[in-house]
Amino acid sequence: MISFHPGKTVFFRRCIAIVLIGLVCGGIMILLLSTGLLRGIELKCLDFRFLCRGTIPTNDKIVIIGTDEEALDKIKDPFIFWSPYFADIIKAVAGGGARAMGLDFLQTIALKKKVEGEDLDGIMAEALMEAENVIMINLLRWDNTIGGLKASNPLPRYLYAADPDNIGFSNLTIDNDGCVRRQTLLLNDAESNIYAYIGLKVVAKYFNSHIEKKGDLIFVGDYAIPVNPYNEMLINFAGPSGTFPIISFYKVWQLARQGQTDFFKRNFKDKIVLIGPGNIYSQDFKPTPFYRSQYYTGTRQTLGIEIVANVINTILERSFITSLKLWQTILVILFLGLLTSFTSFKLSPIPGGIVAFAVAAGYANFCIFLFGKYNIHLDMICPLDAIPLTYTAVFTYRYTIEDKEKRRIKRIFKHYVSEEVVEELLKYPGEIPLGGNRVQVTVLFADIRGFTALSEKRDPRQVVSILNSYFAMMADIILKNKGTLDKYIGDGILAFFGAPIAREEHAALAVNSAKEMISMLDILNKELMLDIPLRIGIGIHSGEAVVGNIGSTLKMEYTIIGDTVNTASRVEGLTKEFKANILITEETFSRLKNPDNITPEKEITLRGKTQPIKLYRIEI
Repeated sequence: MISFHPGKTVFFRRCIAIVLIGLVCGGIMILLLSTGLLRGIELKCLDFRFLCRGTIPTNDKIVIIGTDEEALDKIKDPFIFWSPYFADIIKAVAGGGARAMGLDFLQTIALKKKVEGEDLDGIMAEALMEAENVIMINLLRWDNTIGGLKASNPLPRYLYAADPDNIGFSNLTIDNDGCVRRQTLLLNDAESNIYAYIGLKVVAKYFNSHIEKKGDLIFVGDYAIPVNPYNEMLINFAGPSGTFPIISFYKVWQLARQGQTDFFKRNFKDKIVLIGPGNIYSQDFKPTPFYRSQYYTGTRQTLGIEIVANVINTILERSFITSLKLWQTILVILFLGLLTSFTSFKLSPIPGGIVAFAVAAGYANFCIFLFGKYNIHLDMICPLDAIPLTYTAVFTYRYTIEDKEKRRIKRIFKHYVSEEVVEELLKYPGEIPLGGNRVQVTVLFADIRGFTALSEKRDPRQVVSILNSYFAMMADIILKNKGTLDKYIGDGILAFFGAPIAREEHAALAVNSAKEMISMLDILNKELMLDIPLRIGIGIHSGEAVVGNIGSTLKMEYTIIGDTVNTASRVEGLTKEFKANILITEETFSRLKNPDNITPEKEITLRGKTQPIKLYRIEI
């Protein structure tokens, strides 16, 4: 039998199921995480967090001079011949006190031809030598002949004029969907030469510091930049294209030619100045997290020079995006799997689904909050997918295994006990010994007096109607008092208390039922308006009995057998002799805590017994 607390077997079995399902579903998502199949969706989730956060302030030390449409329109020379224009701007900006410059312009063709009597390469080299703080770019391309990266450097004349160390690669790190979200800061070529990204080199020049790699950090002065094993840093984009104001290349060049030194000191002193393509015709632009699609109005792709600015801004502001390590992400997935498994086992499908949705929504909002507030990047997709997967697995398990047993129990007991007791039984299905068990119970046997004579005078349909009304009322009383309705025997009722759920107060419940049955019989008699009112006798006895599924493979019933049942039946038979409505045995009386309105009767030896038993009358 079961008590009001689940037994250890059921409890541990459920605990094991909760843990196993949570771990298995979490393990499936960890496997998917390791394969990278959901990486594309995860990257889109990162973009969504940028959009939720919105733009952030930029460092005022960063200034961009971009080649604009006006310059393309008014400078008639082909772009390849723009070296003198870059040179004028570089000299003026350096004269204005800029601490570092980044030149996103790669010249690999020597212009030996003199144009209008000017040596174009010489003009540019002179400007680079004079400034001393210009970081130029190179490109690292894969070369199949050497099986590695090979650098395409600027003209040696430029390179040595600026200082061979003042060079950084401009290769962007592009994800599979073509979007730039991270940037490689250090790369090795086939000859093991180490190159730094232009943005990192500009920062190093700005702080007059060297670059050093230690573990998963790259140091520039007092700045420690977190990177992954591939030396990649997540770029904390300040906003979409246009977040960093771009000063017109042509206007700056005009001011440089006019010798407007005050303008350059006012706008560029102690600044980082980036010079490069600043118009959409340059083809130097890429999608970033703030860019949605070519059909999304109001947002354009981000220029390469703006990406450099965002890398530098991330470093200067120390606004590094911190990602969880793999083992930490695994713990998050397992935690969500176990949490969902636990709540889903505790709840029915609809409340469980609502809670699972709430957990998923809570985790998603938590990810957005951490990113926007603390620049912490949590994987979202695999942990989130663990929640519906676990929810589905739990309710599949419950339906096929746990609920199968519950459905069987409901099918067996729905005709014997109240809905309340059925629900109580369903909480602990594994504790119900349906095969039979010896238990302490109280048996109630009720019979209508003189019903045979009453039925002979009436139409069979009327007799059935009377019995149905009587049984319905008496059954409701028994079930309300948490009794089990065993069977109807002719006009008699057999019920017992204390099984299938063990209850210490089973004797009191049986006595209360008997009292209510006698009281409600008067109401029934008024409704039926019979010439001879119904009268019943009730016998009650407590003791040990066998309760369980008893029968054959063709027909089986949940019933009670034993001497306790026989004794209750014989005590009921004595009610007519004692002219009593309710008789109980001493075994029942001794279990009552408040034996009110109960008077003792004489001892009597029942048929088939050798020892006399004492009876008690209950007055109504």
